[in-house]
Amino acid sequence: MVDDKRSTNDALERDAVVHERPLPVGVASEHSSTVSKVGAVQLLAVESKVRAAKDEVELLHLIANESRKLVSARQVIILRRGRRGLFEVSCVSSVAMVERDTPFARWVSAIANEIVDNNNGNETSLVFDLPAFADPEAPETTDYPFAHMVWHPLRLVSGQLFAGILFTREEPWSDQDVKIIARECDVFSDRWQALYGHKALKWRRPISRPMRFIIWFLALAASVFPVPLTALAPVEIIAKSPQRVTAPIDGIIKEILVEPNASVKQGDVILRFDETTARNQTQVAEQELLLAKAHLMRTSQAAFSNEKARHDLGAAQAAYELKKAERDFSAELLAKSQIVAQRTGVLVYENKDRWIGKPVKTGERIMEIVDPNLAMARIDLPVADAIVLDKSASAKLFLDANPLSSLRATLVSESYQAEPNATQQLVYRVLADFDAGKEMPRIGSRGTAQIRGAYIPLAYYLLRRPLSALRQRFGI
Repeated sequence: MVDDKRSTNDALERDAVVHERPLPVGVASEHSSTVSKVGAVQLLAVESKVRAAKDEVELLHLIANESRKLVSARQVIILRRGRRGLFEVSCVSSVAMVERDTPFARWVSAIANEIVDNNNGNETSLVFDLPAFADPEAPETTDYPFAHMVWHPLRLVSGQLFAGILFTREEPWSDQDVKIIARECDVFSDRWQALYGHKALKWRRPISRPMRFIIWFLALAASVFPVPLTALAPVEIIAKSPQRVTAPIDGIIKEILVEPNASVKQGDVILRFDETTARNQTQVAEQELLLAKAHLMRTSQAAFSNEKARHDLGAAQAAYELKKAERDFSAELLAKSQIVAQRTGVLVYENKDRWIGKPVKTGERIMEIVDPNLAMARIDLPVADAIVLDKSASAKLFLDANPLSSLRATLVSESYQAEPNATQQLVYRVLADFDAGKEMPRIGSRGTAQIRGAYIPLAYYLLRRPLSALRQRFGI
């Protein structure tokens, strides 16, 4: 009987859990081990139902209720290991929902934890009778009618104990019953692991309070740990201080004497313009200069005797000087019809056929002469990734031609205003120079640059992009 001091809820729970009262002595004798013989068909039927379970709730209820019929158990209780390593009641046969804070649930959990503490290495079924492993003074120990119990542990593939099943009845257990329990519990354990996997069922030791404090302290210390603010951007190796070859006159390019990316020496002729117009203008200017010179000489001779000639002498002299200047200008233009290299290096320009026969204007850029040993990096830093850069900022370059190594460079300048690149993306042009004495990479190489800015806390480094996105999205 239930003690009068126990609450009404405990009494209702007892009525739900102990759903069958003890049988009379004459009838109970029929539940001996010799009668608890289970046919192979019944075993296979139970196993088939268990293997068809779709989730953990269905699986536990099938285990609790179907296994009770196999071995004539009066009550089957399934316990699972919780976060603190203690076993808690998860399912009870013939009970739809289990409350783990009830006195009966705590009493059963205490029995399971006591069994595990005293028989942790036992991998087989444990047969015992109350009050073994139970509190002798607990009212549940004296009032519980099913004193004969069998505990079978459920283990993972790794051998770790993750659950257990407690079988109870009022009659002693036979060896055959225990063998059936062991067989079916192995099937239950395999199906349980098949549903969720051994990693999900594996019990992990909880973190102690001092360890949690240490972890929080380390996380806080790491959040304020200074790290350099970095940004990734495309990079291209360009020539440093190249000689830009521009058109000195308006004209048409007749021929280019040097192939693209070929070496040239100072004084070599690299390009010629069409000289027809310049040569004709020079010849015309020469003839006009001769006429002006003859007019000046006649005027000078007549000035000795003619007053009017003396007055025209100044105009004739000015006309002569004008024609001479025009002749010199035409000759200078004719001389500029061919371009010579002003320095030794490599001549860089596009396809030769693109320029030959093309009219160009004065000052139009045609090609450039570069020194392969003088190179620098041009970094296109996107506006979205722009960071504050100081004079001592550095960059690490990872070129596509040599991805296994990196190059060091120091930033020398950056554009004040963003401008569109080839893909119409707004970028800041950043120039970086290599350290002296280092081998220069090939001009035209491309890759990715990692720009290092000022030191900031690690927390800001990790949250910079999310905060920026939130501010742009919601305007906060």
